[in-house]
Amino acid sequence: MASSRLYVLCFGWSLLLLLGACEESTEVRGAGDGADESREEKEMIEALQEVLEKLRSSQVPLEKKLGWVPSCDAGEHCAVRKGSRIGKLCNCPRRTSCNMFILKCL
Repeated sequence: MASSRLYVLCFGWSLLLLLGACEESTEVRGAGDGADESREEKEMIEALQEVLEKLRSSQVPLEKKLGWVPSCDAGEHCAVRKGSRIGKLCNCPRRTSCNMFILKCL
C-alpha cells in the first residue's frame, strides 16, 4: 500500500514538472497558439484524473488483506473448534485472551 502511494506521489510530481516545462515552452512560442495550448492542457489534466481514479480504485481495503483478523469484544466467541483443530475468528481486546476451553474472550 505504501508503494502504491509512493508511485502516485512520484507520478504526480513528474506530471507537475512536465506541465511546468510545457508552460515555459509555450511562453517562448508566443500568443498565436492559445487554443491549441488550452486544449492540450485540458487533455493532460483529464488523463491525469483518469490515472488517479484508477489508482484510487485499485487500493485493497483493510478487510480483504491476507492475514488480517478483525477484533472482537470481551465475552464474544474468538475461535471455532473443528475436530482436533481450532480456527481463530477474531483478536481479543487488550487485557483479555481467548480461552481455548470455552472459546471466548476472557
